[in-house]
Amino acid sequence: MSSLSPVGSVVRWIIVQAQKTKLRGSGGYSAESFSAKGDNRPFPQADFERDHFDDFFKHFPDFPLREAIRDKSVLDFGSGYGGKTSEYRIRCGARRVCGVEPFEGMIEHSRKYAEARSVDEVEFKVCGQKEIPYPDGSFDIVLSHDVLEHVEDPRVSIAEIRRVLRPGGLSVNVFPVYFGAMSHHLDYVANVPGLHWVFSPRMLVRVVNDVLETNPQFGTAIQPEPRRSFDFSREVLPGLNGLSGVHLESLFAGFEKLSLRRIAIGPRGMGLIANSRLPVQLRDLVTGTVACILRKPD
Repeated sequence: MSSLSPVGSVVRWIIVQAQKTKLRGSGGYSAESFSAKGDNRPFPQADFERDHFDDFFKHFPDFPLREAIRDKSVLDFGSGYGGKTSEYRIRCGARRVCGVEPFEGMIEHSRKYAEARSVDEVEFKVCGQKEIPYPDGSFDIVLSHDVLEHVEDPRVSIAEIRRVLRPGGLSVNVFPVYFGAMSHHLDYVANVPGLHWVFSPRMLVRVVNDVLETNPQFGTAIQPEPRRSFDFSREVLPGLNGLSGVHLESLFAGFEKLSLRRIAIGPRGMGLIANSRLPVQLRDLVTGTVACILRKPD
């Protein structure tokens, strides 16, 4: 174990002790991590996405999203390993589905997965941080599941989503806010709530890397240093951009909001707090996920 400060040693103790409880880490998302859990399917990540396909729709109990997708041109913004993307075609009957990701390896994996399942009218393209590689007005619906918190600048991504939508098209998004109790994205090592409330991103990265170096069973690469949030207001944990509730009104200003709901963690009563008129910073703390449906004006 590398040298840690007294505070760092406390954080490490919390993470290690969590492994003895229901708050233990779930492991990484690599093929090796799935194999260690006994999942030796050829496309474990994509199959995992397919297995959890219904999770996205559960966030919209009052909106017929599956019916809205049928016979439509759909963009899966942040398509991962392609497991959900193919299902929009297979289960929902989308006319055409396009998936975009910033990593060539994941795009190639997704193409091979769709080919192995003989899914037609599905394509995948590499998408940079600044531009979606499709012309204006290409899609009827853009779907985004746990992606907006990861992009370099959600303002740029939302503007691009709006550009590639046809007038009257829908942008359907599910994402956590940075200060939600479970939004630290450290669940691969520990599901302890609020770690990022108490400890700085730099401290957490230092401790997590120390744990990963001595515990390879977590199946996750060493983490990079924290970066500034997209609005440059603070340091944030790797892979996150600091998107929080204070940004939502301006972020979605170019759309008509058909619905925007905060889904709380914990007891049912927390939902009343999350969707109350309390200060947005307090509501963020109990928010697990934001689910919204936006419409591009005609």
